[in-house]
This record gives sequence, C-alpha cells and structure tokens, in this order.
Amino acid sequence: MRALRSASGGRFDARPTSAGVELCHDGTAHPLHPIWAGDGFPADVRQALGTSTPAPPDATPVVVARRLSAGSRTFLAERGMSWADEAGGLDLAAGPILIRIPTLTPPTETARARFTAAAGAVAEHLLHRATSGETLVPLVSDLAAAVGASPGAISRALTYFDAQGWTARTGARRGPTSRRDVVERGALLDGWATWYAARPDDVVTAHALIREPDTWLADVLAPAWPRGSWAVTGLVALQHRAPLATATNPVDLYLEGTVFDLDLRDVLAAAELTPTDTGARVRVLRADRYTSPLLRAARDEEVPLVSDVRLYGDLLRRGGVRAEEYAMHLREQRIGF
Repeated sequence: MRALRSASGGRFDARPTSAGVELCHDGTAHPLHPIWAGDGFPADVRQALGTSTPAPPDATPVVVARRLSAGSRTFLAERGMSWADEAGGLDLAAGPILIRIPTLTPPTETARARFTAAAGAVAEHLLHRATSGETLVPLVSDLAAAVGASPGAISRALTYFDAQGWTARTGARRGPTSRRDVVERGALLDGWATWYAARPDDVVTAHALIREPDTWLADVLAPAWPRGSWAVTGLVALQHRAPLATATNPVDLYLEGTVFDLDLRDVLAAAELTPTDTGARVRVLRADRYTSPLLRAARDEEVPLVSDVRLYGDLLRRGGVRAEEYAMHLREQRIGF
C-alpha cells in the first residue's frame, strides 16, 4: 500500500480488504493478492509461490518482499508477475494500470560493522549453518569449540548480534526451553560481508604454468600440499559452485597460517610456483586461526573448496570490477538469503 500510494500521484488509491489490497482507479476497484517472499531472493520467491494461498480469480497476484533481488525480478518478469518491495520498487499490471518503478541501489555503508575477528568467525559459522536451514544458535561452549574462540568472546559476539536484531532469544531466558535463533539471516550476511570485504589481505602472488585450473589443482597442487592445509576460493571455486561465464584467473588459494609463516618457500616450490609481483596466476592467502577450521573441514575433497559463505565474502573482497555481480550470483544460486 505504501508503494502504491507513493507511485499514485493522487491518481488512484489503495486500501486494505479482507482478501488483500484493493487498488481504486477511475471508479473501478482492482483487487490485488499480496504474496510475501521474505528477503526477496529467488529461493524465497519460489517457496512463496509454491506455498501461498491461490489468488482469487479476479485478483492480481503481487509478490512482495523486503528487497527483490535482480534474479528474482527477472524470474517474475519472465512469468509476467507483478511485484513490490520495501525498498520502493514496484512493477504492477492490473487492468488498465501499469506501474514500473525500479528498486533503487542501496547507499554504500560508510560505518563499518563493529565486528571483532572472533565475532566474524561466529557470524560466518552461523551463516554457514543457515544455508542448510539451521537457524538455532548452538550453546556458547559448542560455538567456542567450533570456531576456536574463548567463551567470553562468543558471548560478546552474540550480545552484539542480539543488539543488531540478527539473533534473538525465542524461548525462555534460562532453562531447558531457552534458545537463541538467527532471525535475520540476510541482514547478518550483509553485516558480516561489509566487515569482511574491508579487511586487509596477507597474500603472496605467484606465477605458474596453468592451462586449465582444475587440472593443475588436481595433478600438481593436490599431490604437493598436505591435505587439510589448503583450500580453493575465488573465481575457480565460483565455477564449481555456481558456474558463470567468466575467466578464472587468478587462482585464489588459502594456505594454513603456520605453513604460510614457516614453510612458504618450500610449499611454493613443491607446487612449481614462482613468487612474482606482476602477471600473477596464483594468489596464496594466509589462513588465520579462524579460517583454518574451514580448511580441515574440506580436507576429504580432492580439490577442497571453502564454504559458500566464505566464498561470498572473498568474491566481494577480491572479485575485481565484477565483484558484486559474482557475489550476488552465488548468493542467489546457492546461499538463498
């Protein structure tokens, strides 16, 4: 109703009805059937369309969300469906009325989220769980063991997340029914990614003879580097998780921090990598203490890849001129919120 009234310029009115919303223009009422799609990603839209109450025969279905992503807008346009979002976008065809107002790009955040490294690790862990539908926040002791942080640091992180509205207590405050849940997955991902993408890199660039990245990783790197000490991220990982027609140069690799600090020259030589300042084909990134568990978790893969959430952050951080396009493609296709 806000979107309609904002777009009307006084030419029509919108009012609630028992069945939804009614758009009144030139003495004629056009019933609209709103379908709530949450954060507005394609997975949200598909789920909403599959589970919503069918629209009455004379009503126009309108998908509504906090912010319809580009992929969702394309999905709905291909099906000739109307939509509106809280960001001010509107695409409505009802009877003789046609309104098209694009969703505005949100302003760049100037204030970086107040994350510590430990809080970033907690957020990443919770977001990774949320990609499989698990929103329950584990016990502080379990989180501390999972990310390698102190219980005090975990508690401070969760208190901060509660204050931001990303997590909330949904049961009794104490006792067997007490629980905390991630209640705003998309907002938590936005906050974490803003902080993560602005962090400095500890990286060594190198040259290698690479004709096809997957072949080089499987035939040269995997036999040379210890399992559990490395993982692939960046554009090569994107091609595995959510293929997009794009170049995959350079190859981005995480290397466990201790190995990076003590044995870097030897492991580079073992993989036939030559340090260089120009024309780099490979970027070797130092994995900090909170990244190392990600490497160990992927050790059973022939070519280990970082999680979708870390990959999303890495694409924003190092994806070049198309960083946001790559990251949003992954978010729509794999993360889903």
